[in-house]
Amino acid sequence: MQKVRVVVHQSDVDAFLTIVQRGGAMEFSETAAEQTASPVMEFPHAQLFPRVQHAVAFLELYTPKIGLWNKLRQGTQSRLSESDILKKIQDTDVVALVVEDLEKIQVELAEKTDRVRVLEEQHELLEMWNSLPMKLEYLQTNTTITKLISTDVPKINLDEKIHEVLTKAEILFSITKVSESQLTVTVSKETNAYQLTKLVESVDGVVHLTPDGAETPEVEFVKVSQMLAKAKGEVALMHDQAEHFAITHLKTLHIASEVLVWERDRYAAVDSAVATQQTVVFDGWLNADKRAVVETELQQKNVAGVISVVELVAGEQPPVDIKNSTFIQPFEVVTRLYGMPGYKDLDPTVFLAGFFFLFFGLSLTDVGYGVFLMAVSAIILTLFKVAPVVRTFAKLLLFMGLSSALVGLLFGGYLGIDPESLPAALRAIQVFDPIGNPLPVFYLALGLGVFQVMVGMVLKIYSDARNGELMNGILDQGPWLAMFFLAIAYLATVTGYLDVLLPAQLINLMYVGVVVIVIASGRKGDTLLQKAQDAALSLYASIGYFSDILSYSRLLALGLATTALAFAVNLIAELVSGSIPYLGPVLAVVVLVVGHLFTLAVNTLGAFIHSARLQFVEFFGKFIAGTGKEFKPLHRSERYITVTDE
Repeated sequence: MQKVRVVVHQSDVDAFLTIVQRGGAMEFSETAAEQTASPVMEFPHAQLFPRVQHAVAFLELYTPKIGLWNKLRQGTQSRLSESDILKKIQDTDVVALVVEDLEKIQVELAEKTDRVRVLEEQHELLEMWNSLPMKLEYLQTNTTITKLISTDVPKINLDEKIHEVLTKAEILFSITKVSESQLTVTVSKETNAYQLTKLVESVDGVVHLTPDGAETPEVEFVKVSQMLAKAKGEVALMHDQAEHFAITHLKTLHIASEVLVWERDRYAAVDSAVATQQTVVFDGWLNADKRAVVETELQQKNVAGVISVVELVAGEQPPVDIKNSTFIQPFEVVTRLYGMPGYKDLDPTVFLAGFFFLFFGLSLTDVGYGVFLMAVSAIILTLFKVAPVVRTFAKLLLFMGLSSALVGLLFGGYLGIDPESLPAALRAIQVFDPIGNPLPVFYLALGLGVFQVMVGMVLKIYSDARNGELMNGILDQGPWLAMFFLAIAYLATVTGYLDVLLPAQLINLMYVGVVVIVIASGRKGDTLLQKAQDAALSLYASIGYFSDILSYSRLLALGLATTALAFAVNLIAELVSGSIPYLGPVLAVVVLVVGHLFTLAVNTLGAFIHSARLQFVEFFGKFIAGTGKEFKPLHRSERYITVTDE
């Protein structure tokens, strides 16, 4: 990354930002400059943009439903070239007319929907009054008012209770029984409505609102029912219009929405800039690999702009991006889960790729599961149109499946089938038996742990050398590397695999190594006391290395869990098959399918998590100082559009 300042003529600002955005080359920061002002540049489609967004959200409710398979096969993005996109940008007037027509539909739909709501409330109210054999216009006279009262409590003498409470309250009234649970009460207009309601509620009654109308509730009910049916038909017609509108115009609005998002982001970048009388000044971080392309395009487009490199302030850390070959790039998923490495650190992706590949296979150890993962990945990559991030993870899944299949061949893992039942050719390939003899697998896991920890030390020396601190790297990591080599040589000697030095000589060399570690660690202290303290504590690191190496035993545990669970599923299926005549074999197939899918899901998740954990904790900590700030350039989102070559 280069810290740069870009000065652009005001007439060419949008052209410059378009070039930078297309390549995702620059992250903008607040520009600090004297005797300048904020650039007066407003988003030209600030009014249209939210209307388009609202239109898209509304019409997406009316998109035809398609199956998940077809959706994945067809994809959800439009493929457009740069010339097509330029044409869409120029067609904003057409988009505005489409949005205006849709807004009219939305307003009309809202009005008709509200009309249906009012009629439904009136319809429900009239249904309660339907049994009343009198005209609604008679419910209110010059001196009286009639209310409908009902109850939901069964076997209650509602009329007697109402008679009792109204009499005690000294209210003049007249009761007309409508049904077992309904009656009307006629009282003086001067009667307190709130008091009446409370008295009725005290005996488990409910006072209902009086519906509008002049005829009997039955006649009014029929009239409102007809009006409601008509209003619902009008709403259904509006929904049909909206659905037709979605089929006709939603794709256009999707493209317009995406293009306007790009434009909004460009003008948002202007907010961080400052202006002079003729120019706009931008500060930010430019991807050095893309600088030549940006400058070439600026020249081709006749953009009046100058890019100059700015010196870093003391302690300033540039943002970080990582870039790897096509083969290694899928493993960036693991690195990004941890976070970006520091600006002065190494990109760990290329170093973790092989370890993660191997560790995942040792955790899953099954040919069948590995082949299944590879098949799923192949389907996603060849048949589906998915987002780039999904394709990247599918590629990683392909490697994970391949690793599981290869390790499964060596471990005899075939969906939990007893190795003795396998063909002789497959048994000949098997090297390890994690169930019958787990110790070799345990030693293998620890050996891989030792190797990865040592690789981490070597990478730390290399990283320090890149940052001009080679001697510090050698003094910090060299003695420990020597101790690891001596320990390996000692084990190889006592077990008879190596015959170069005597065990006693190797132990004496280890004593020398301890002394070197103490001396090298004590060099950093400012005072004699601090040097002594650092020297004394240096040997404590041996406990950390020991615990790190023991952590790799989880590879054995995960491999055993996969084999055991797969075997258990097969055993349960066998028991089910023999216990129920005729139906047993069918249920056994169900047990096998569901059981192995569950086992695959659980163990794949566990293998991924623990393999990644070994990288994050036991490996990255050896040579990565800390996480860096991720590079977030101005770029084109691709929610609805995939940009193709001309």
